[in-house]
Amino acid sequence: MYNLSVILPIFNVESYLPDCLDSLLKSMSLVILEKNIEVVLVNDGSTDQSANIAKDYSSRYNFIYLDKENGGLSDARNHGLQYATGDYVTFIDSDDKITENYFSSIFKAMENHPDLIIFDWYDFFDEEPQKKVSGMDDKNHLWSVQPSAWNKVYKRQFFLDIKFPKGKVYEDVGTVYKILSKVKVFNYIEQPLYMYRKGRQNSLLTTINPKINHIYDVLEDTYQFYRLIINTNQQVKDGLCYQYVKLLMWSNMYRQLKYYKYDIWGYYKKMKETRNLINKRFPDWKSNELIEQNSIYFIDRFGENYINTINSLGKNYSSTLYTLFIIITKNYRRK
Repeated sequence: MYNLSVILPIFNVESYLPDCLDSLLKSMSLVILEKNIEVVLVNDGSTDQSANIAKDYSSRYNFIYLDKENGGLSDARNHGLQYATGDYVTFIDSDDKITENYFSSIFKAMENHPDLIIFDWYDFFDEEPQKKVSGMDDKNHLWSVQPSAWNKVYKRQFFLDIKFPKGKVYEDVGTVYKILSKVKVFNYIEQPLYMYRKGRQNSLLTTINPKINHIYDVLEDTYQFYRLIINTNQQVKDGLCYQYVKLLMWSNMYRQLKYYKYDIWGYYKKMKETRNLINKRFPDWKSNELIEQNSIYFIDRFGENYINTINSLGKNYSSTLYTLFIIITKNYRRK
């Protein structure tokens, strides 16, 4: 039995895969207990040289190599989980990489047997400096955790009845916040251990398409997951509300704007639908404790009067246009 299984889905990343796997090997070499690390490479139907690269590394370093028909990131992760044997499991995307102290920091955090380990990461670009990103908005509130699957280590048993949603983008959102239902003890490592490659061609961030609306599907699925306890468990209710507002009214809001381009009326209708959804699910969202406690995040993006600013998006056509102008102007200056 291994202490830690690393699942690494692969699809058409021949330009990035060696860099990713070399970073993994370098971090492994600095850990005395490297024999307790199980690496599972899942080739998700690649049509470039990724499979050959993965096979070569697997034969040389005793990694598990799996071949499957293309089914997407969620399907590849779920497939890898079937072969993982570690007490804990983590995920690395094959176009990213990890820091040298990745495994040493994780093994240290595992000593008190937490249910979940969370850590910070670097955003990095091919030609631009790294940017540190916090894994949690508030280290005292588990529900303020970022949705990314790859900046966490989980007890593997959690995935026996929770799977990544196949065929959906935002698959992390549809999984991580369900996992929180099982977490009693977590460790937060306040240092960047992961390096996330931003702006890669054909990623969701660079190719805006109707799949951005999957965010509504995975959030609704998560809401239904908690439907029996959401009105009696204040922590879950506040946490899910916080993520609805943050995810839908910030990053989703900008992606919808890119999707609709010059169709401002269509954009307004989408934000009206979004505003109505939040008010339906969480009528008292304006007094949400997590939003208030993490007000710096919202003030930085929406201004001091952030509650009214968020509430104005989709309220009516004129308020949406005016609010959008204020937000874009503010964030252009912020950059």
